[in-house]
Amino acid sequence: MLRKLLPHLAIILSCMYVVFFGIDRVNSAMAFIENDITKWLLLVLCLISITNAVLVIVDDRKRERRRRARAKKRAHAGTAR
Repeated sequence: MLRKLLPHLAIILSCMYVVFFGIDRVNSAMAFIENDITKWLLLVLCLISITNAVLVIVDDRKRERRRRARAKKRAHAGTAR
């Protein structure tokens, strides 16, 4: 369960930080992020995290489809005998 939950949490948290980055760029008085280098590195981290999480989710869904297809073939082969 944790394996399926972590990518979703990574997407949510990364999107939050992207929003914080945008807010901080518009209104720096809110001071969500203090250092310019940190701001850009955090944006890169968030984008990489989102991409990684999406790829893991896609991979999990492909594996699940393949597993279901194999199970369906086995069930069909068992009834054909």
